[in-house]
Amino acid sequence: MKTFVKISLIIFMCCVCAPAIAASRFIIKYKPNEAQAAFLLAHRGIDEKWAKAQIRVQMMGNLSQEKIDVLSKAAGAQAKDFQALCTGSHVIMLSKDLDEKQTRQFIRNVQQDNSVEYIEEDKIGHAASPLLTSSEN
Repeated sequence: MKTFVKISLIIFMCCVCAPAIAASRFIIKYKPNEAQAAFLLAHRGIDEKWAKAQIRVQMMGNLSQEKIDVLSKAAGAQAKDFQALCTGSHVIMLSKDLDEKQTRQFIRNVQQDNSVEYIEEDKIGHAASPLLTSSEN
């Protein structure tokens, strides 16, 4: 039990004392445009799952230069459509890292666009350590 407490304390201190990490990758998803929304409405019911899948495929296409320019302006750095995800969202990479304050401001600026469903920082997830999930008797 003492080992578990020591390890937990070390991990806690690392998390608390860790410096703020700069962000340069974000995940953004746009709402369906008018034509896509009309398509979904027309296929409501029987073909709804198929229609949603078709829209996701369309939304996986490259972002328009206009959208990239809006993101670049909001970030104060060049934005790049790095990768499309199967959900229709996109990983955006910026040409420079944003600090915590700049990250919050960038996200607020982008959220003002009514066509944006959501935007979030792309954070790397890690599996839980077996040391933290196992119990010692």
